[in-house]
Amino acid sequence: MTQPIPIIGAGLAGLTLSRTLLYHNIPSVLYEKAPKAGRRNNYAITLHKTAYQPLLSILGLDEHAFKRRVAVDAETGGLGSIARDVNLPSHGGLYDTTGSFRANRARLEEVLGEGVEIRWGYAVEGVEVGVQQGGGGGGGGGVKLQFHNGEETPCAKLVIGADGVHSIVRKLLVPSAAVAVEILPYAVFNGKYKVDGGQTFSREYGSALTREANLVSTTQNNKCALSVSINESNTDQVYVNWTFSRPALCNKHDPLHRPSRSLQDAKQIPEELFNEVRALSGLQPPFSAVFDPERMRNDRILHWLMRTTAVPLRDLQTLFNDSGVCLMGDAVHAEPILGGNGANAAIMDGVTLAEAIAGRANGSGVETWYTERYGVWKRGVEESVRAIRDMHHAETQMSGNL
Repeated sequence: MTQPIPIIGAGLAGLTLSRTLLYHNIPSVLYEKAPKAGRRNNYAITLHKTAYQPLLSILGLDEHAFKRRVAVDAETGGLGSIARDVNLPSHGGLYDTTGSFRANRARLEEVLGEGVEIRWGYAVEGVEVGVQQGGGGGGGGGVKLQFHNGEETPCAKLVIGADGVHSIVRKLLVPSAAVAVEILPYAVFNGKYKVDGGQTFSREYGSALTREANLVSTTQNNKCALSVSINESNTDQVYVNWTFSRPALCNKHDPLHRPSRSLQDAKQIPEELFNEVRALSGLQPPFSAVFDPERMRNDRILHWLMRTTAVPLRDLQTLFNDSGVCLMGDAVHAEPILGGNGANAAIMDGVTLAEAIAGRANGSGVETWYTERYGVWKRGVEESVRAIRDMHHAETQMSGNL
């Protein structure tokens, strides 16, 4: 039996890759650092047809059935529709947005994970390259992964690092000088809460959030962007998500933009956020109901950082040729959450890399896959930076090059 390919990270990139490899009868094992504790990532993402259509044959679903399984309002018979006046960044035509819809990421991950082997609680501690099959080092060998729980993988000729923007695999194997992780100058906060369904929801949110509009957005003072969306809905409760964002203040301290904050400090919300929300004027439903500073204090709020990642192509190819380690998804080309299409790019990475491994993409292999995908990654990051700038009507020029 062929030895399973180790894949680090059970996010969208890793799950799509593993499920597509399974479709091609190639075994793999996903190693995820998080413990399996209930539903993860219960929030909404926008999926474009360019990304999800290639998944349909792999999953054995038609488009309608797929949406009925993963849409944010699937439990109430919806298809994740988006309001017509919402501007969906296509990244200069890179994505077809005509069939875009709002999906619940947790539902999508559950569908992608069907039949896939996932080992939870496996945090990578070390990577040993040049390992011979019988043990020991030396050139031309394989790769072994060591985990915090004391276990390790068998020696493998190919290992995939799909462990996100904070990729430990990348940090261990790619020189830090070659990797640029940029924090874009925007103050962004995200909140979540739930409201009773039925008449309570209709009374507070009017007709703005409906089965035809699971995502709505507006701007204030030509710079502050507000969005409200549904993460998930059923007959009893609706889970609401909101974002507040604006360009960072220039030439003075900005209490809402802390680019050097730690991951743990993301939950520390400054009082100035509520003061700025209080100063917003003329808001209509559902924004008036959502952006109420006193009500917001009870929400689960996070301070988001808009990150982009850049790893030079030559370093990716050298890493693969020297060790057999391949990086993908946000580990290579993270896009900012606002204005970005990271989820769609991750899905496309998974499908195309699996095809390259299976030898079905014109006989191309991983090195050729890097060459073919790199231009798309570069364009995606550049366009996402442009999209977030346009979203706030900001004139500041920012870099976003791979």
